[in-house]
Amino acid sequence: MSDSTPTSNGSTKTNQLPPRAPLSSNQRPVHTIQIPREYVMKSPPEENLAKYASYSRVQMRRRVFRRCHRSLCGGVCLLILTIMMMMAIVYFIYRPKAPTYALTALTISGFQPLSSSALTPLSPSITASLQTGNPNKRISIWYQTGGSVSAYYDTVHLCQGEWPAFRQPPHNVTVFETDLTGSGVLLTSVDRSAILKDVDVNKVALRVKAEVPVKIKFGMVTSWRILVRVSCDVIVDSLNGTATVLSRACHVDTHYLW
Repeated sequence: MSDSTPTSNGSTKTNQLPPRAPLSSNQRPVHTIQIPREYVMKSPPEENLAKYASYSRVQMRRRVFRRCHRSLCGGVCLLILTIMMMMAIVYFIYRPKAPTYALTALTISGFQPLSSSALTPLSPSITASLQTGNPNKRISIWYQTGGSVSAYYDTVHLCQGEWPAFRQPPHNVTVFETDLTGSGVLLTSVDRSAILKDVDVNKVALRVKAEVPVKIKFGMVTSWRILVRVSCDVIVDSLNGTATVLSRACHVDTHYLW
């Protein structure tokens, strides 16, 4: 390949160009693009560096938070699973049964002003004989201090006393008495009439409620304090002296381990 250039005397000078090497089948022609020097940046602007650093810190905090969140959730799930397994093992080994309760006798006084026409405040007094049984073979029940026993007529709170603290071993029946006292109890005319009618027919319905904190002992392990609620519905024949219990029914309102 050659280029022809005219000379001053009218002749033509021929410039010989070196021959180009033929392109192989694997080579492609290279196109060179020349960029102006003023557009070439040696380093990004400072505001871009600050944005990139801030973005990197945010992403790092998010990764750390997600990692901690996964670890915490895994630990909580493992703890719950361990507790459930331990409770299942304890249940199948000890087979816990609910304690039984009964109201065996009542001595009642302080209701004499009922026959008066005036709305005289009452000072009821009840001595309740309670029986509690522990049917479990290897479980002890520890009744803690702070337990209370209250007597009601319908929704009227009559008197209140204490539930004693004691330890009940397995296969044991314990009977105890507690004194319930009240003062300044005012009855409406409706409640007074209802009680007088019940006294006339020798069927007075009372309700005795108890709230007792207990601890359950499984072998060498003692549970936390559990609040047991007991409710007894009784029908007595009189509100004066030793009353005869015509019917009774007690049940446990709180079921934590049985």
